[in-house]
Amino acid sequence: MKLQLLCTLSTKGSKSLRELAAGLSTKLGYKVFRVTKEGKKPRTRLKYGNSVDKLVQYQWFKDNNIPALEFTTDLKVVNNWSSDGQTVFGRKLLNSSCGKGIEVILPEHETIPQCPVYTLYKKKKREFRVHVFQGIVVSVTEKKRKKGYEGEQDTKIRNLANGYVFVQTVENEPAGLRELALKAAAVSKSDFRGVDIGYNEKKDELFVIEVNSAPGIMGSNIGKYVAAITGAI
Repeated sequence: MKLQLLCTLSTKGSKSLRELAAGLSTKLGYKVFRVTKEGKKPRTRLKYGNSVDKLVQYQWFKDNNIPALEFTTDLKVVNNWSSDGQTVFGRKLLNSSCGKGIEVILPEHETIPQCPVYTLYKKKKREFRVHVFQGIVVSVTEKKRKKGYEGEQDTKIRNLANGYVFVQTVENEPAGLRELALKAAAVSKSDFRGVDIGYNEKKDELFVIEVNSAPGIMGSNIGKYVAAITGAI
């Protein structure tokens, strides 16, 4: 049965999905199409996308006893956190990635912006993205500061804009990282998930930041996904 990649209109044109489809086409010997509808012909269809909004994710993590960011929708709680000298992230967008829509609320803030959900900032020495295909860990990458980056150093939001990139070689991987990623990945029905996990080295503590249902797939990860997919279908 031929394989197709079932995606959303917003993810169909992504570079990651295009390169994955090309890699699978080469490996399988036939054209692997990206489609947005199930279709009538029997096919093996792998889901890429259909994101779960952050508020739903945070609540699901809490309900399932998965260590994750503490969250609230109550401004009184946010005020209490701020009064205690804590940094808070206001999440203006419930479906976003790469730090988009994050408002950093420092303790000295005079006014707190209206957001659908807020998370309490948690200190972390390291941050990882664990790629999961169905129930398999495909790869572990770590966010690190890009060599030669001369911009302002902001470790709170580790994205490309702040000079961070994913590094494929991970040394001294924290124990339990992959197991936590697999548990957290269950929040999404996508077959492809990128689980972002923070690690507080001082406390030896792992915690989930979010799960991406359409993770960026690039470089050697393309081949790793191709191998995992062809080994599973």
